[in-house]
Amino acid sequence: MVRSSKPRRGFTLVELLVVIGIIAVLIGILLPVISRARKQANTTACMATMRNLGQAMYIYASQNKNSLPYSYFVSTVTAANPQAQGDTDATVYVWWSVLRAYMRRGGSPDNSVLNADGSVSTRFMKAFACPEGHDDEAGCDFGTNMVALPEYNWETTSFNVSLNIKKYGCKPAKLNLLYPDNILLFDMTEIGTGIDPAFSRQYVCGYGVAGGTLNQTKLSYYRYRPMAADINYIPAGDPKCNEETIDPGPNKETTAPGAISDSSVGNIRWRHGKNDQANFLFADGTVRTMGISKPIPGQAGKFKGDVTYSLWRLKVPQGFKQTG
Repeated sequence: MVRSSKPRRGFTLVELLVVIGIIAVLIGILLPVISRARKQANTTACMATMRNLGQAMYIYASQNKNSLPYSYFVSTVTAANPQAQGDTDATVYVWWSVLRAYMRRGGSPDNSVLNADGSVSTRFMKAFACPEGHDDEAGCDFGTNMVALPEYNWETTSFNVSLNIKKYGCKPAKLNLLYPDNILLFDMTEIGTGIDPAFSRQYVCGYGVAGGTLNQTKLSYYRYRPMAADINYIPAGDPKCNEETIDPGPNKETTAPGAISDSSVGNIRWRHGKNDQANFLFADGTVRTMGISKPIPGQAGKFKGDVTYSLWRLKVPQGFKQTG
């Protein structure tokens, strides 16, 4: 056999550099595409989680005279074992702990780590986590519409209580008081504890939405849609009529000491897209991704966007009268 004495030709330095350059260009093109695809997948997964929570909420309502749960409620009944597993809040009922009882076998409707069947588990589940949030076992990434699912303790204080609440009681909305486009749940900011895990608790309801204006429980025109459109019930110069776009809030989590008073607490967290979109669960069971509100140039305190005040406001209860 005759072998060729001609030496094999390898790649030249220039050719290697060209190949490496082509690969670098392809990576530069593909990485943003992959990142956008991942973000979109997380947004879709978050929407599916919200739909499941909406179904659990309606199951609860069907078994409780068509009423939604409270966002937060402290029972006057003493727990049988309030210190179980170090839990001192066994008589506190939070919207996610109530729904958890429908989603986890043996789960308890209070926020204890001790389940009804005696087993012990974490408070939270992946069912309350947004993929764009933090540790999926550390807390809940969603907040509630404080008008539809009120916090009993907040709204019955002497500072906040109105004559209507005294007369009718502070109760969650019944399904017949909801408009189909009422927001029930939304992506909300998380609160850092300053310890590991960094984000292990969260504000349970959205009293920080729109700069905190929606927590003014005495003001009926902030709670009910027709009243909000009636000029007789809106103080002169108040821009917060039904179709006004809400203040988007600071759009961040917080790890600051005394986080409960931080301006981001209870606000919408626009964590999808480019941190400019959030998911919202509506009363008709649909979930929509809506964009962050943007300031209107030259108009202080005015915004444009899809999330308006009307989406948070309910139908006026029968017999309800304006009390100021």
